[in-house]
Amino acid sequence: MSSQAMINIVVTGNPPFMEYDFNTSQLVRDTLPYIVSRPNKKDIRILKYFRDTLDTYDDVRSVSNDIWSGKRSLFLPKPQPGDNEEVVNIDAILHLGMIALGWRHNQFRFETVARRDGYELPGDDGKHVDSDHLKSLGLPETLSTSFDINAACRIVQEHHPGVESNVSNDAGLYFCEFRLYSSLAEPFLNENLSEKRGRVLFEHLPQAHEHNDIKLARDITVTFITSIADDPVLQNEYKESEKTSSHASRPTLRSLL
Repeated sequence: MSSQAMINIVVTGNPPFMEYDFNTSQLVRDTLPYIVSRPNKKDIRILKYFRDTLDTYDDVRSVSNDIWSGKRSLFLPKPQPGDNEEVVNIDAILHLGMIALGWRHNQFRFETVARRDGYELPGDDGKHVDSDHLKSLGLPETLSTSFDINAACRIVQEHHPGVESNVSNDAGLYFCEFRLYSSLAEPFLNENLSEKRGRVLFEHLPQAHEHNDIKLARDITVTFITSIADDPVLQNEYKESEKTSSHASRPTLRSLL
């Protein structure tokens, strides 16, 4: 367990896709602060995956593996010369995506679950999700986030009244949903990541992309991230970590002799 000074949350965004010449997930990701300072609480460090993700299912799996590896060179801001930190303890992943597929395009949707099967649309390389392979790995039909998304959404609604935001259990059975499934799956496939199970989120953003629209989406995303940082999933870990550190640093009779 980590006794780190900050909460590390990775955020991803995507380039324009389908008929769109923009993608609000890319625009919002790029405007997020690198540090969210919180008096009397642990600050939040936002690590942005170093490149836009591609619309191929193989790339989605590669990105999930990259992120959970924690290699510092894969995230922005780039490490400074002489920076000795080579591996980052990732506390959670937030994938951003833009509303499409005929949904109302002015809403914020916070996803809760992702499916293994049923992806009918191919990627840009013409390949489909290999559901049989995922099943052969022992992965379940659905994977869900461990965070209390309902509580986080309520906080967003309290801070941003008048903005349509809701909790969703249908991420669209396309790349957005598969990104969520893939990153949730990685800790099930790697025993070293077992403590990270369920620590993945997905936020669907509206299509509005004028300057003020992106500013509002950025602020809502920061509110969402902050609420997740206070979720019991992370807070209980830090309390346990601090307790362990306290016991470890307590002098024993032998050490005092």
